Amino acid sequence: MSQSENAQPSREEWLQIIWPETGLHTITSAPAAAKDTLDEDAEITLSIDFLTLSLSPLEFIQLASFLRMSVDQLLERHPSWQRAVVNAFDVKD
Repeated sequence: MSQSENAQPSREEWLQIIWPETGLHTITSAPAAAKDTLDEDAEITLSIDFLTLSLSPLEFIQLASFLRMSVDQLLERHPSWQRAVVNAFDVKD
């Protein structure tokens, strides 16, 4: 194989957060691509502490939607956790 065939496509980190309340370490990365050129064969990587998921863009969106619906159910049943949602969006660098 040539060097170009062995070369991994460049990736870019979209987001990395270590949540101060719990120490949860989360990272999302994807292939570096021009705006609106990511295709279904692309691999988005979601790392949560020691677990790493490699997902297609559609799978990533489906997982995010599932998690959002799960949070909605949690808050419907236990509204006192709403403050955690507000705090999660107030991330400080």
